Amino acid sequence: MKPTPIFYSPRQVADHAFISILKLPAFVAGAARATIEPDPFADADFKLAHQTGYVDDVLSLKRSNGFGTRSESINQALTYSNASLWEAARHVLDQGGLACSVSQGFHHASFDSSFGYCTFNGLVIAARKALVGGVNKVLIIDGDAHYGDGTDSCIKALGLGQKIINITRDRGIGHAQKGLDAEGWCRFTDNLIRRHKPGLVIYQAGADAWVDDPYGCGYLSFDELGWRDLGIFNACLRHQIPAVWNLAGGYTEPMDMTVSIHLQTLRMSDQAMMQAVQLGSPTA
Repeated sequence: MKPTPIFYSPRQVADHAFISILKLPAFVAGAARATIEPDPFADADFKLAHQTGYVDDVLSLKRSNGFGTRSESINQALTYSNASLWEAARHVLDQGGLACSVSQGFHHASFDSSFGYCTFNGLVIAARKALVGGVNKVLIIDGDAHYGDGTDSCIKALGLGQKIINITRDRGIGHAQKGLDAEGWCRFTDNLIRRHKPGLVIYQAGADAWVDDPYGCGYLSFDELGWRDLGIFNACLRHQIPAVWNLAGGYTEPMDMTVSIHLQTLRMSDQAMMQAVQLGSPTA
């Protein structure tokens, strides 16, 4: 069984001290496996989800990014982090199974504005690219502890509410799932897949859903986070729906716990892939 492929570029690490950037190389080091480097996005790729003027102004440093700065370093990192999610998605669309994108900072990025350390919405960009490639519908399962308002904004502005389904905090996912074991999360995801019939699942494996995350929106224990991840992965594999996941949320300092949560997600991804092989699934 091949381990979960990881898509990542060292160029995703910008000159900024915020944990959502610094945790990326720490996760890769902990994963202890080779990574696949994506080609960077061009301006046109960002415009698949955002207003042209907004993209141009951010990239030309006329407007602040989601970190509240005007930075060439962050802009370069964004071209790779957003591309990472799409390349991982393209991989699973071609090969099946699961893939990891070492990326974050997407779901608060709206059609024409940034917020909450999110500048461009890689979730919507990847979804649009998948739709253009022939996928009928994309299901976003946003396990970040916060509402994915930017994703909803982009979907509405683009008129894609029937093609991109955003399951986000308090809109299908949240405290209602507290206490579920892996099979409970599998049933939850099974119901979403049966209802929406997606050709691709994009899963934000939010570490800030941990009950002790300092932003105070968490509701799951460390073990429950693992059950969440395993259940979602198992459901996707059982339905033979390609799924890509990333490293959303997580703000504990020092960042060891956040990285541990993300590495647990990787273990659950590997475990789900192994179980699928044992059961004879053609997508693992």
